[in-house]
Amino acid sequence: MSDNRPISERSVDRREERVVTQQPGYAASEQTTRDVAAERRLRLGLITQIVWAILGLLEILLGLRFVLKLIAANPASGFAVFIYGITKPFIAPFALLVGTPTAGGVILEVTTLIAIAIYALFFWGVVSVIRIAANPRSPARPRDRCASRRRAEREPSIRRTPSLATN
Repeated sequence: MSDNRPISERSVDRREERVVTQQPGYAASEQTTRDVAAERRLRLGLITQIVWAILGLLEILLGLRFVLKLIAANPASGFAVFIYGITKPFIAPFALLVGTPTAGGVILEVTTLIAIAIYALFFWGVVSVIRIAANPRSPARPRDRCASRRRAEREPSIRRTPSLATN
């Protein structure tokens, strides 16, 4: 049985081959190949996807906060209270950075826009550091390819056939 799949960034190249013959004089063999660099790229891709997903969720929440303030949503409604409560810790470092213009209940919360940009830059830096730490030689794609092979052979057992003796 041979399993050859095309190599992509998200697949790990694993090939297993097992040959068993029942005929006398042949040996059984087994071979396993693992692409360790592809497994490392797979783990790195998973970690970076998680980091980008966290950033995406944070950006959506901050964007909702910005829109709710911009359309003068009722701050006593349950949804607005939830969004403002969740995003308040993320806006706090930028709270007094610039003024917040208001007109007729509409609030242009510039600090939220600044927070969106700063968090995007921060997460981009985190992903870059993760890639560099995972492979210092080539952050974009590790080039080393390791393979481990295991081969097991066995000799067929010799059968003795009864001899034909004539009396």
